[in-house]
Amino acid sequence: MIDSCAKLIVKIDSANFVYRVFAILGLVFALGFTVSAFAEEPRLATFHETATILVDQRISNNVTASVSLQTTSLHEFQIPAELDQKIRNNTDIVAIVITNENQCVLGVQEDICILVNIKRIEGEGGIQTAQQKAKTAGDAIIGDINDFFGFDTKFHSVFIHYDDKANQELGTQGQVSGRGTVSAVYTADFQNTDFMFNRVSSALIPTQIRNLGGFYDIAQTLSKDDASRMTFTILPQGPISVMQLKVSENYPGMARQITTVEPLKYLKTNEVKKSDYYKVGFFPLNSIVQVVILPQDESAEASVSSVIGTTIKNNQTIPADLETSGWFFNSNSGKKIEAMYLFGKEFSADGNDLKITFGEEPSIPVNVGLQEIAILVGIGAAAAGAVVYYLKGIRAK
Repeated sequence: MIDSCAKLIVKIDSANFVYRVFAILGLVFALGFTVSAFAEEPRLATFHETATILVDQRISNNVTASVSLQTTSLHEFQIPAELDQKIRNNTDIVAIVITNENQCVLGVQEDICILVNIKRIEGEGGIQTAQQKAKTAGDAIIGDINDFFGFDTKFHSVFIHYDDKANQELGTQGQVSGRGTVSAVYTADFQNTDFMFNRVSSALIPTQIRNLGGFYDIAQTLSKDDASRMTFTILPQGPISVMQLKVSENYPGMARQITTVEPLKYLKTNEVKKSDYYKVGFFPLNSIVQVVILPQDESAEASVSSVIGTTIKNNQTIPADLETSGWFFNSNSGKKIEAMYLFGKEFSADGNDLKITFGEEPSIPVNVGLQEIAILVGIGAAAAGAVVYYLKGIRAK
């Protein structure tokens, strides 16, 4: 059983997993994706939308659905430039997290939280030094964060994260929360997700983008459920900041009884449509549906209705075709099953398109082995660009 601190680690830890996912599909651009002379050239925008279903049969026995909207552009997520500069100029800060999770850290119950996270360097002073360093970093920016979002959070405590179990299970390195991370915690009275999502998204996202639908509409639907939770994260990365707004809903105790994952059931929609933001060109990597399964049987394999073939470039496995819709498998069997649905030239996907069966004889074998791409592709870099921003969405109850 994961303790209360690990609940948040599993729920919002994303920083390094982000890059692994970016790497898989960003390589399509970095290594040069070949299209026919008559095909429309694939393009990559800074704004990304991702729907994720995580089936955890090993840690929490939960299924979690989440929708993430992410960008590195201050035009698409309108954080004040001064605040962005303050965060990036403080090299101690590794993440800012705003959430209404039930327990953001041990000792905080039924409040909203703003966490200002720094990385604790071994041998650099004791616990008191780390706590003071985190509080100093937090106090320098909390007023700006409160003013922009209309919050009234006050300093609560400094929390040092020690547990790394969830990070090890999921293959993340714990930049947002996990062993070695220190959080300055600021709290205010609880706000339900519907209210909080609308407050944060209205401040962040221009009306023009919100009115273009897509995964934003699914996030808004999920936010209306009392059991849903919202997290907004800023990850400073040198000259840019990675910003993500995520809504997730947990389905406790359901994971071990299923062998078929139906994403639309958990996303509470009849189909997934891409945002009209992408109608001006061919953006095959900006809208992704992802399924991650931690199966009880580590030899389990997955089967789907359509699979995108793979090709090897520079010893890396990447999708062979961006114009056809279907599933691209990052890993299948072994410790976890990890697959991404690419829309190709299509603008929507239904339940049959997105269904994944695992733990049974696969109807369509997917022989991709256990290789996982670990090249870190810089988000916003011209050669590679960003693809998917995925915050792990599981939390033990």
